[in-house]
Amino acid sequence: MRRIIPLIIFITVFAAGSAFSAINTEAVNLNYYFGSLSAPISIVIVLSIVVGIILGALIIMFSSLQLRYENRRLNKKLHAVEQEIESLRVLPLNDSH
Repeated sequence: MRRIIPLIIFITVFAAGSAFSAINTEAVNLNYYFGSLSAPISIVIVLSIVVGIILGALIIMFSSLQLRYENRRLNKKLHAVEQEIESLRVLPLNDSH
């Protein structure tokens, strides 16, 4: 059941994308800094979505790496503090009254 639902979603999205591509075959001109490109609108939209997904994944990966670094740093600090507490518990109490 876990594999069927993603498969159904994938097939549905693929069918919708295929229908969209079949209907929208007109070429559009893209002008950018280094030149221009003429491509079907469906390809332009799909490439825009793919570039957005890649950029989003890179941003998430970068923030995840920052969180992992901070987590590692805090774990080291916690370990040091726990060792200090353990060493203080071992010390005998001296009452000099």
